[in-house]
Amino acid sequence: MINESLPQSRLSRRGVLGLGAGLAALAGCRTQPKDPAPGSEPTARFVAPNYVPPDQVPGAMISDIDGVSPAYSQYPSEQAKSVTETPGSGAEVSTFQVLFQAPPPTNNPWLTEFERRLGAKINATFGAGDAYGQKVQTLMASGDLPDICFVERSAAPSVVKPMQQGAFTDLSELLAGSGIDAYPNLARLPTYAWKNSSINGRILGVPRALPLVNGVTMYRADWAADLGLAEPPKNAEEVKELLVGFTKGDHRGKSKGDCWGLATLGNGVSWAMEMFRVPNDWRLNDDGTLTNVIETDEYEAAINWLVELWKAGAFHPDAATLPTLDSQDLFMSGRIGLMPAGIAPHYRSMVPTLRKNDPSAEVVAVSPPGHDGGDPVVHQGGGYFGIAAIPSEVGKDQARLAELLRVINYWCAPFGSEEHTFINYGIEGRHFTYDDRGTPIAVDGDRPLTEVAGPSFLVQPLEAVFFFPGDDKAATEAQQAIAKAVPLSIENPVRSLISETDIRQSAALGQLTDDYLFGIITGRRPISQLAEWRERWRSRGGDTIRKEFEAGLA
Repeated sequence: MINESLPQSRLSRRGVLGLGAGLAALAGCRTQPKDPAPGSEPTARFVAPNYVPPDQVPGAMISDIDGVSPAYSQYPSEQAKSVTETPGSGAEVSTFQVLFQAPPPTNNPWLTEFERRLGAKINATFGAGDAYGQKVQTLMASGDLPDICFVERSAAPSVVKPMQQGAFTDLSELLAGSGIDAYPNLARLPTYAWKNSSINGRILGVPRALPLVNGVTMYRADWAADLGLAEPPKNAEEVKELLVGFTKGDHRGKSKGDCWGLATLGNGVSWAMEMFRVPNDWRLNDDGTLTNVIETDEYEAAINWLVELWKAGAFHPDAATLPTLDSQDLFMSGRIGLMPAGIAPHYRSMVPTLRKNDPSAEVVAVSPPGHDGGDPVVHQGGGYFGIAAIPSEVGKDQARLAELLRVINYWCAPFGSEEHTFINYGIEGRHFTYDDRGTPIAVDGDRPLTEVAGPSFLVQPLEAVFFFPGDDKAATEAQQAIAKAVPLSIENPVRSLISETDIRQSAALGQLTDDYLFGIITGRRPISQLAEWRERWRSRGGDTIRKEFEAGLA
């Protein structure tokens, strides 16, 4: 993904589900400099909470590859309790949560039942997804923080400085190692989610876990067969042939000029970066220095290939500006041949909608090949979306802190448990019914969204497992695709580090990248301007960001 670290104050539900996932390890062990670089903070040694793997239940497929999420072909018929004692003491628990639906009703039966189960009165403040960043900024400025705050720092960069200054309780010592045993549902969260959501080695909240690699590419195998390309492409030249063929071919009733290989430049960039083995934002060199992605030879080679791809006509004509939702709609209407996206949007909505619109469509998962026929790399993402953080003032009371962690522990109930079913599906009969296979199916109308999905969104690991009702094969296919990708995946070596200059300048540097990258690909700028682009990036903050990250890694 391009500009993955660019802060965004606007969030969307579909965008959340399409986020990438990943594992950031602090690489190298070098001498600590006498003084940290201005704008950086000393990095503590991260100590992970102990991890408890998922239970083996009927329909469960547990991979033996670290970082591959469990998959489920069916919903457990026996839903065990994951919480045996009431978490709360009867006191009020205030929360700040992001809201992707219409506001919940004042008299919400789901909330009433949730409060009964928790033993706590929930007093929720919501920040709408399209105004989340501003809401967080206002909340932090007020100094009056709720007991549990949903914090997604990439969407609200203003929160990072207060986090570094101690606005939220440091849970590192409390939850590290066997400390997590008091909260067994939290112990089931993957280690990479804890590590990547930490800041400079410190655990400041409980993460909402996502898969380690959270993307998959679907392509029209039926279109490829019509072109005489029955096998997936094995190198960059074959990918180009396939994508150009998708644009110029005659596809079963679709008129020429109405279909394209790729919808957006971003989709092409994501494939090119992995085919040409481009680093994941930064490369950590053997001497402890960092090289930014745009400074590498691999990046230049990938751009040259994208220039050829644009000239050959593989992209939608509006690829430089086409919104993500519009590109997904084009795919679902049968007009795009190759579509990278998040696992959840593909298997939960995009592929089912395409097959509903065109039952004969043959769409399968495909991986980018190495440009030269070898292996590609796969870029890991964050592996989480936001954390549930407890303000430091609240956390000073150890009994209260333990109570709030018990509430969060309930919220993090594992897949198929009684608590998971209630939190994510609601009350049987009012919000969902079971089909003949025992799968919870939402009832018609707005109740499942406004009464359950909206107010329940916090840190439940809903997207951290593969389960797609209505498609028996989807969970297996998704898991197999990720099992193939994870061994090839590479981390961003500065994932959990903070650079103050990066926070201040990332929007401007992201725009600089868009201007040059899209300009070069589409022919508005010559490839020779890459040198100018690199120099401007360095002089406008890139070199300072590098130094701050290097100090954090030291």
